[in-house]
This record gives sequence, structure tokens and C-alpha cells, in this order.
Amino acid sequence: MKPDRQLQIEQLYNAVRAQGPGALATVPAHLRKEVEALLAQELTIADSVGAITGKPLLVAPGVKLGPYRIDASVGRGGMGQVFRATDTRLNRKVAVKTSLTPFDPRFQREAHAIATLNHPNVCTLYDVGPNFLVMEFCEGETLDARIRRGKVPVEETLRIGAQIASALAAAHAKGIVHRDLKPANVILTKLGVKVLDFGLAKTANDPTLTQS
Repeated sequence: MKPDRQLQIEQLYNAVRAQGPGALATVPAHLRKEVEALLAQELTIADSVGAITGKPLLVAPGVKLGPYRIDASVGRGGMGQVFRATDTRLNRKVAVKTSLTPFDPRFQREAHAIATLNHPNVCTLYDVGPNFLVMEFCEGETLDARIRRGKVPVEETLRIGAQIASALAAAHAKGIVHRDLKPANVILTKLGVKVLDFGLAKTANDPTLTQS
């Protein structure tokens, strides 16, 4: 590769890192693959640049986190963002949850909590990366969206409530208290309810979290 081309790629790469993933759209098409390759390499090493610089992961459609190719953003909250992605090894859809702050302790708590549970109404954890979680992709709508669409019939309410209660009972049996249960953290899929977001979960052996 010519030195001037390499310099241009490095400058564009640094610009994307500084400005965020949206800046990828401004990268010339003939250089975009090289810039994305640098970003993917940065994001897949165990000791990521985020740990050194204090910057969050730069994630955008087309970027790869190890074997996971980011396809689209599907949600954003106060602490992180969720993307639909493809596991290129198994050719299956997954959900990749990234943190807005490097090495957020919530991610470690969430990973430990979900890994402890094996329940059909709790979102399954597949993998853990440097400051991102890989979980099953739950297609459906949130309970919050369902409520906003209109009145929920009694029968449907009882069915949803029973599945949420079953998930929480399984968590409580393992000494895990969710602490952030709300309609936005419940997904209604064709196969049933999925309880999400254990980032604020408290366990009996974790004295570091607040009680309120």
C-alpha cells in the first residue's frame, strides 16, 4: 500500500474514532473497507482501545465485533445501545448490547446474572466481549409498546404476567433481584415473554449496590 494512501486511511480512522460511528458515512467508498477493518481490529482485541483511551466502542452497521457483524441499531437507553447483528460462524441473528462508557460494571453484573439463569422467559446470553454482550435476538414488541397500542385483554394480561412472574421466580431462586422491571424491559415474542436488562440486578453476595 502506498504511504499516502495509508496515511489517508489512518486519518479517516482517527476521525471516525473521534466523531463517532456516524462519521463512517463520510468516508469515501473505496477506503471504507480499510477503515472498517481497523475499527473491527480495535474492537475485537481483549485489551481494547476503549480501555486505554476511556472512549466507548465505535459501533455502526457493517462493523464487525469479532465474528459478529453489526446489521442495524434496534434500541438505545441511558447506559447503552442494542444492535441486531449476525453471528457469521453460525449464520444466526443475535443481539449485541454495547455500553456508552468503557467497562461499565453493569455489564459484568448483567452477564453474571443472565449466565446464572436458564429459563425460557429470560433472554439467553451467548457471549461476552470487551465491553459488549451477545444475546439471543428476541423478535417482537416491548410490553410498553403493546400497552400503548390499546387496552390489553384480561386473558393476555394474565398470560404475560404469569410468564414474567415465572422468570422472576427463577431469578429469585438464584438470589438475583432484577430491580429494573418495567414494560420497556419485557419483550413479547411469538414464543412468549422475554425479560431483559439485568444491568441493575442485585445478588445476595453483592453488597456494593444501593438498596433503594
